[in-house]
Amino acid sequence: MTEKLFNDLREIADEPNDDMTEIENCYCVNCGKDGTTRMLLTDIPFFHQVVVMSFECLHCNYRNNELQPAAKIAEKGVRFELMVMDVKDLSRQLIKTEWSRVKIPELDFEIKQQNGLVTTVEGILERAITGLKYSLEHNEQIDNDQRNAMADFIERMHGLQETREPFTLIIEDISGNSFIENFLAPEPDPRLKVTNFIRTIDEDKLLGIYENNIDDDGTADNLKDEVLQFQTNCPNCNAPCFTNMKLTKIPHFKEIIIMATNCEICGSRTNEVKSGTGIGSHGVRITMKIRNENDLKKEVIRSDTCNISIPELSLTLHSSGSGRYTTVQGLGMNMIDDLRKTNPFIDGDSSREEIRQKIDRLKTRLSDMLDMTIILDDPCGNSFVEQADNVNVEYYERSWEQNEEFGLNDMNTNDNDTIVVGTKTDDGK
Repeated sequence: MTEKLFNDLREIADEPNDDMTEIENCYCVNCGKDGTTRMLLTDIPFFHQVVVMSFECLHCNYRNNELQPAAKIAEKGVRFELMVMDVKDLSRQLIKTEWSRVKIPELDFEIKQQNGLVTTVEGILERAITGLKYSLEHNEQIDNDQRNAMADFIERMHGLQETREPFTLIIEDISGNSFIENFLAPEPDPRLKVTNFIRTIDEDKLLGIYENNIDDDGTADNLKDEVLQFQTNCPNCNAPCFTNMKLTKIPHFKEIIIMATNCEICGSRTNEVKSGTGIGSHGVRITMKIRNENDLKKEVIRSDTCNISIPELSLTLHSSGSGRYTTVQGLGMNMIDDLRKTNPFIDGDSSREEIRQKIDRLKTRLSDMLDMTIILDDPCGNSFVEQADNVNVEYYERSWEQNEEFGLNDMNTNDNDTIVVGTKTDDGK
């Protein structure tokens, strides 16, 4: 039987054991002598598997705590843009991985890739102020002009910490595993903007996930006739398992790629859908009024770029990063799963009571979706609902910003000629 590598954090808290690893004779970056590092592999409920590390030097009393995510890298990077207006915004919980960058445009301040941690917005400011003060006190090579400039900058940071003026906090993470708490979840937060982006090849190489081994002998016809299988890791327990992939044709729609993973260790099963024809020439907006039980059984394809909303619940979910092949009723339950995956503070001890109550009410409503309206808005045009009398399909031109997000504006496809898919006006639209 496979030994469990990552134990639940709640189990460790209730019954402490000897799972912590202690490494001696570790170099201290403060005094240069030897210190001790302690490591703990744990599973934080409703978030990810992480490695918690703590360093301590008995010679100079220097200490450092660090969190390393052990979860798989997301399919897309993520960018959070938070407008901090008051003290409550400073208390927002956030998760920053080692691949993320933190920016405050008002101060022209940027923190490049550092150790990962779980903290708050105020904690980010406090760590920055502490680091600047340490450099100011211990770096003798700084001249008086630089010292005065640093002291003024620290004072401005204190002003942000005391919310004397609003400011913008940006976290951009190419691994897609950072997060800022949404106080209004599951509704959109007007102060928080979340954007997913496609990584560049250089960013994929930096993460160590770029592959350039294409088999020229394979053809589309051969793929249609067989189920491909490749080795991967379970998204739930990280144990080795296999994913099956099949290219198939949906009548009156397009070719799609269906991928299914079944883990024999923990029993987790996942299915995912990808478009087999690329990005469509137009976006599609599908509106469906659910009138009876037959409507709940209609088949639905929601692509990884599709936003979904239910006006009756004032609920909007942005693209989840993974496509789904399900039914209308199954889509409603998947929305709850997406909320839990994209918001690790919905459940557990760190969640807020009002948010838990909202999620419970929302789950009850989504279990019975009769007389509700579902709107699928896919700028790539790769989503589909089984045709019925009460389905309205609208095709539309993508905006310049949407084409820019998918890398379509200035795409060079033939003899270095530039194809401009969208036109941007002077006001940026």
